[in-house]
Amino acid sequence: MNRLISWIAASLAGAALMAAMAPANAAHVDVGVNIGVPVAPAPIYVEPRPPVVVQPAPVYVEPRPVYVERGPGWREREWHERERREREWRERERREHEWREHERYERHEHHDNGWHRGEDRR
Repeated sequence: MNRLISWIAASLAGAALMAAMAPANAAHVDVGVNIGVPVAPAPIYVEPRPPVVVQPAPVYVEPRPVYVERGPGWREREWHERERREREWRERERREHEWREHERYERHEHHDNGWHRGEDRR
């Protein structure tokens, strides 16, 4: 009796497999039964996460104060330096004034036709 039940169960399983084959064939699906020792799947390598590096927040550090000690006679040196700069400024102003006067004289003398500046004669 047990043998008959197992034979009927095997037949029904085969019929169910045959019924499932028609739509599977149409959908290009492979249906198979593997009998054997189960095999573990191949291991998949996954890279480890990159390490998390936490940097400290930037901190502003003031520079050390610099003290300048003026030596003896600094007032006189500073006064002479100011005088020298003022003399140079006056000399530049005088030269610029002379140049302007000279240019004005040339324009007046030659009736501003431009020949003294390298332009074409008219």
